[in-house]
Amino acid sequence: STSFSGGDSPQVAMEPSLTSPASAPARRVSMREAQQVKELPNLMDRIQKMGLTDEYLTFRERYLGWRQGKTRGANGEVNDHLRRRGWGFWYPNLSTWQWRRTMSYWISVTFFEGSLFFTISSFLGCYPEYLGNLHKIVTTWGYLAGHINFMVCTYLMCVATINLSNADLGNMQKAKQTSVKDCSSSDDDEESSGGSEDEGERWHWWPFRARMAIDKLEALGAGPWPYFAAAIYLVGVLVMGFAFVADFTPRSILSEEAAEMIGNGSFWFGSLFFTLGGLFECIENHVFSSCHINQAWVGACFNTIGGLGFLVGSTLAYFPGIVFEATLTYAIGSMVFTLGSGVMIVMWKDEQYGLTFLAVLNELGGPSGRPMVVKEDDGPVEEEKTLSLPSAIFIMVYVLTGVLSVYDFMITLSDLPTSKTTGRVLEQSFNALLPCIFAHFMLALTSGVYRTPKVAPFSHLYIGCRYLAVFMCINNAARLMHALMWAYCESQDQCRTCDIYRNGTAVGDPVHLDY
Repeated sequence: STSFSGGDSPQVAMEPSLTSPASAPARRVSMREAQQVKELPNLMDRIQKMGLTDEYLTFRERYLGWRQGKTRGANGEVNDHLRRRGWGFWYPNLSTWQWRRTMSYWISVTFFEGSLFFTISSFLGCYPEYLGNLHKIVTTWGYLAGHINFMVCTYLMCVATINLSNADLGNMQKAKQTSVKDCSSSDDDEESSGGSEDEGERWHWWPFRARMAIDKLEALGAGPWPYFAAAIYLVGVLVMGFAFVADFTPRSILSEEAAEMIGNGSFWFGSLFFTLGGLFECIENHVFSSCHINQAWVGACFNTIGGLGFLVGSTLAYFPGIVFEATLTYAIGSMVFTLGSGVMIVMWKDEQYGLTFLAVLNELGGPSGRPMVVKEDDGPVEEEKTLSLPSAIFIMVYVLTGVLSVYDFMITLSDLPTSKTTGRVLEQSFNALLPCIFAHFMLALTSGVYRTPKVAPFSHLYIGCRYLAVFMCINNAARLMHALMWAYCESQDQCRTCDIYRNGTAVGDPVHLDY
């Protein structure tokens, strides 16, 4: 155990104890032991350089309270330290760091993937006359794929804020559970033995535990804005879902005019909620009150501008004759959201796991917000080096590969109702989806591999997969362009003489080509 002498320097205790010293008998300390304590070095300078002063003072207050026989540490000044930021305060153990790292990773990845779907579908939707029979496939179905990614992203944001904790709160929960167990009967203990005693606080999956989330965030010094931003984003995504329900409802049940009215209304309100979510992120990152520009500051601005693009585009949709302008504005907003989610991926790379909506996790002691570490026992204290920028870029490449593969899959599968060879269409559709499967396997691998392997052959395989993803991305982009080109040819009722391969056989006669 660790005790503290009269000063502020941490010292090593003479003898471990499993009970509170207030109830344990005092032991006489010899002159030799007292001299050994005095000779221990003062580590406060190193603690200050590592940015752990607040965590040390908080722990010292709790320890001194425990020495006096209290179940918790001393109150009062310690409440000020609860609002301080630091690595040890927010990541008391490895499991907490792992789940926050994984959670923030998939939030940024799904946000980026959903933004790409909306961007591509919106820009293609600006030219419906050129898309032919692919119009609904590359627009509506692309929006639906992006909507699913947005739903996963915003749900994880809510779960992350509701289950936010730190070292002090975790100790409070354990102490509370211990006191409850001490007061319960032996029969109750036997009945509750099915749960894990090391679980700590119960995990909550329902995203609308607003009161609990706000109370916990206030107790942790984070403020209510992280949950406000996450919840309003999720509400916006859910509201937008009504547009897809109306679009896929048979016209025998819902008329075209009613479906259009529901679609425009749900997208307008969803865009309004997205804009509010971006504004809440700006408030969380002090965009309106500070010129301290960092990654979270920039990402929050991008998300707000993207929400405004959504809102303006949805508003213009109510005016006839400006469909192109409305769709283009929506496309620009989607592109800005893509930039904002790209910033979030870079933040994850830099261990800023609070991303743009939970700023308290982005200040961990270093000049750039990263934690301060000691490379060697007597080495200098310096900011931790994280993943390289190319690592973040390849994450974006994986996502882009998956997105283009999904478009290829949907276009290929669209031949199923009219094709006489159902098995072949399904086979080609599965082949078109394989790059998406590969890309998401690489995304899952990246979430757990903290550094590029250094040992052969794993390093060669890992780097080889990156190049393979690049080639797949280029190939999928070419296939998508090829499909759009022939859709345009079909829409204009044009035929061309081309040397292509259809079903493995060269064709050189004038033909009317489909994908």
